[in-house]
Amino acid sequence: MRGPWRAAFALALHIGFFALPIGLVAGLLAIAVFTFGYDRGSGLRVALVALVVGAVLGVGMRAVLRSRNRPRGVALSRSEHPQLWKAVDAICSAAHTAAPDEIRVTSEPNAFVREDTALLGLRTRARYLEVGLPLLAGLTASELRAVLAHEIGHLAARGRLTAMAYRASTSVERAASDLTGGPTKWLFGGYARLYSAAAGSTSPDLELAADAVAVRVTGKRAAVTALRKATAIEFGWREYAESYLSMAVSVERTPDVLLGFRAFMENSVRKPKLAERAKQAIAAESAGDSGHPTTRERIAAMKRMSGADKELDDRPAFALLRNPRKSVPVLEDRLLVDGLGPRMPWPELARLAGAEHVAHQASLLSSAVAQSGITTDPAIGGVLQAVHRGEGPDLVNPVLNPGLAPDRIAEAAVDTLTELLGGAVVDALVSAGRAHHELDWAGPSVVRLTNGRPLDPDRLVRPAVADPRLVPGLHRALVDLGVPLNHSRPPAEEPEASVAGLVSPVELAGSRYDMVVTDRGLVLLPTTASTAQRLLAGAVARAGRAERKQLAELAATPVAELRERRDAQWVDSRDVASARLLQERRGWTLVLDLYLDEYAVSSLDEGSVAPDADGAASAELRSTPDSMEHGDPYSGLGELMGARMDIDDQRDLTEE
Repeated sequence: MRGPWRAAFALALHIGFFALPIGLVAGLLAIAVFTFGYDRGSGLRVALVALVVGAVLGVGMRAVLRSRNRPRGVALSRSEHPQLWKAVDAICSAAHTAAPDEIRVTSEPNAFVREDTALLGLRTRARYLEVGLPLLAGLTASELRAVLAHEIGHLAARGRLTAMAYRASTSVERAASDLTGGPTKWLFGGYARLYSAAAGSTSPDLELAADAVAVRVTGKRAAVTALRKATAIEFGWREYAESYLSMAVSVERTPDVLLGFRAFMENSVRKPKLAERAKQAIAAESAGDSGHPTTRERIAAMKRMSGADKELDDRPAFALLRNPRKSVPVLEDRLLVDGLGPRMPWPELARLAGAEHVAHQASLLSSAVAQSGITTDPAIGGVLQAVHRGEGPDLVNPVLNPGLAPDRIAEAAVDTLTELLGGAVVDALVSAGRAHHELDWAGPSVVRLTNGRPLDPDRLVRPAVADPRLVPGLHRALVDLGVPLNHSRPPAEEPEASVAGLVSPVELAGSRYDMVVTDRGLVLLPTTASTAQRLLAGAVARAGRAERKQLAELAATPVAELRERRDAQWVDSRDVASARLLQERRGWTLVLDLYLDEYAVSSLDEGSVAPDADGAASAELRSTPDSMEHGDPYSGLGELMGARMDIDDQRDLTEE
């Protein structure tokens, strides 16, 4: 079964989803009325059953139907941006569909038509055309029109039945994901899988038909190029955020985000690399279980379509906005960098961020020296003497990840000492006015000496760190560069722990806790929610949202504040000797072997651990049937424990 027939079948199934509970309750009431004429007691009992069934079904349906697709981003009005709206109106006219109610700019590197629907997609409340700010920077005006034409094409492609089936499919998937647990999620999740199987083949039809709209509106060349560049933009935006926007956050300054991303994408070194990554990703893409056509299949289909290419508009896509010099910074402030600080050009920001980074590395080096117990001056000259004596690995041991595998410790010690000592050297030069950091869109900022030559601190320092016999040569090189060997920074403060995720609840020694997984250890807080409340959260949407909101607020609370709460317990990563994670179908068990001597920094109640004769102890944590997750606690736990954790996965064995 294909095409409109498949869509009609899916919609019939969807209408039946609403008709079945109504028919069930109506049938019970009819039986009650009929029975009442012969036996009033039996009739009342059947009526009571009908009311109970109706109430239960009503609560479940209310939980499902309350799911809403709220608008995101910043709205662009017709009066403020008439040129963009004119382009969208022209696309809608060519696609024979109504214009969206709003155009909104988001911070994501993609575009969507997002529909807020009622009755799980059977009725549309509002349509929002979302355009990612990265697309405005990375695409041309013609390419952006092609992307928007594809998204708008979803509304008109292949007839109303197919479009409605697709809309219902997305609404059902969203409603299922919004439910947190309990019988409602279990039952509706089954229906969501059934409907997805029934409507699955409508997705490739819609995608290819939407591509046909893009080709008809903008021509093959713009449509194909936009599809390829959109993949490169996704990769580029991720790298740009990690490598460049992170600098802005660290120094609390506001850069020109969109113009910076355009410079990043157009860099002569970056551009071919991103294009090659996109090419490889497109070649490796597979359709999977969704039936969604791959990018490669979509490009091939577009090339086979009839129609001549149209004149290209090679202006940057943000040229479709009114007065981009003023409107773009306003959008950036509202979307990405609100509250960061005063605006600063990228070159100055890179210089400031580089200086702060190497100053922090110098502080970490001083902290390592102070914690190592080695008698030496934390200045560069003192560290060189310690390295020359062969004490380099011991010097940086306090700042190494305690979860490292034994065979990686030596390599990690060289890498860490090279990074910290190299940072201290650059910090000394920057403080003395002999070097500065220079923005480079092709990679990390370049350390530039006052004579104009670049300096690679890793290449300068690593040989001597790896082979202490080369330290005298490094000493002479530093003197020739004018590095003040007496330079040092005060030891860095203990870094704030960051939350990876949490599991709520878990059991420890018969009590229930919220387990917050951080990059420094585990926080255990007495849980406030009962099992009945968790099941209610799965059945009632409002209770589920309140539960998720509570977990989100807990994850957003500073870890130091969590540790100060009443009856809070703390398992510090440095006190964990080993860990064993047993995974079964009914849940998991985590056993931690701990060093709880006079040097321990964990804070655990005596009743929570089982001590042994050697002064060590163990703690056993278990998941519960109503455990809920927020964030990514299990990946965080794996990174926290590293090679110290053995995983015994018996889920497949228990199935047998």
